[in-house]
Amino acid sequence: MKNFKMNNMARGAGERRRQNPAAKACVFLLPVLLCINCAAVSALESGARFLRIDTDARAVSMGAAYTAMASGVESLAYNPAGLSAVKGVELGFSHTNWLMDSMHDFIGVAVPVKGKPLAIGFGLTRLSNGSMDARSADRSAGGSFSSYDQAVTVGMAGMLGKYRLGLNVKYVESAIAGDKARAGAVDIGFNRSLNNIPAGIGMSVQNLGTKMKYISQEDPLPLTVAAGLMFSVIPGVNLALDVKRLVYDKQTGVSFGTEYALLSGVALRAGYLAGDRAVNINNTGFSAGAGLNFWGTQLDYAVNPYGALGNTQKITLKKKF
Repeated sequence: MKNFKMNNMARGAGERRRQNPAAKACVFLLPVLLCINCAAVSALESGARFLRIDTDARAVSMGAAYTAMASGVESLAYNPAGLSAVKGVELGFSHTNWLMDSMHDFIGVAVPVKGKPLAIGFGLTRLSNGSMDARSADRSAGGSFSSYDQAVTVGMAGMLGKYRLGLNVKYVESAIAGDKARAGAVDIGFNRSLNNIPAGIGMSVQNLGTKMKYISQEDPLPLTVAAGLMFSVIPGVNLALDVKRLVYDKQTGVSFGTEYALLSGVALRAGYLAGDRAVNINNTGFSAGAGLNFWGTQLDYAVNPYGALGNTQKITLKKKF
C-alpha cells in the first residue's frame, strides 16, 4: 500500500501531472456493460486509488462483501441502489487512521423523497496525506508539500418492480503540491430480494468516467464491476459473497463475509478477501469487527491487517431519524 500510494503521488507530482422487471434491469445496465467492454480493450493501470478504500466499518469487517447488503447512506460507496431502502433521514460518518499516517474520512446523508418511491443521498470522501518532505534533483531537502484526494457524490435510487435501481454522480479531485487533477464519474447499481427465500442479489458498476490528468499525465479512474449475493441463514445470521473486477488494473477479488447479530443489539462480524486484488494492496485478506445498535444509532468497528504495514482501524457512526 505504501509503494502504490507513493508511486501514484510521485507520478502526478513528477510529471506535473433496462415488460418484466428483469428485462428492464438488463436494458438499464446494457449501455454500461458495452462501455466497460470498450474500455477494457485499452486497459491501463488506474489512478485515484483512494476510491478503492472502503468507507464503512460494517463492510470492512465482512471482507467488503457488501454489494448485495448495502442498505442506507453507506450505499453511496458500494451500490447506489441500496439508497432506496432509506425510510427516514439517515446520517453517516466514518473515520480511519489510514496507512502512512494519513486519514480517511466519509460523511453522508440520505433522505427519502416524500410521496415518491425515491431516495437521494449526498456524500463526501476524503483522504488526507498531511505534510511530506520534498527533495530536489540532487536529493537535498527542498521544503515540504501536502496532498489530498476527495470525492463528492450525489446519488438517487428508486424501485422498479422488485428491483431497486440507483445512480451516483460524483466529482473527483486530487491535489499534490498545489497541482490538481479532476474527473467526473457515475456509479450504477441494482439489487433485489429473491422470491421465497431469505436472500438477495446485487450488481454495481463504479467509477465509470473521465480520466484524472496532472498536466501531461492521464490515468483512468478505478473502474470496478461487482456482483454480490447475501443469504440470511436464520434471523440475525447473514452470509455474503462478492466478486469484484477492477477492469483497468486487471485484478479480480472474491470476498466472503459473515455477521451474527445478538438479541442484545450487538453484532459480531468476520470476512476474508481473496485474489490478486488483495495481494496488490498488501492486504492479508482477513478482517473482523463488531457493531452496536441503540436508540436508532448504529456504531460499527472494524480492523483490517496489512502485514508489515500494520493494521487499519475504522469506526462508523450512523443515526436514523
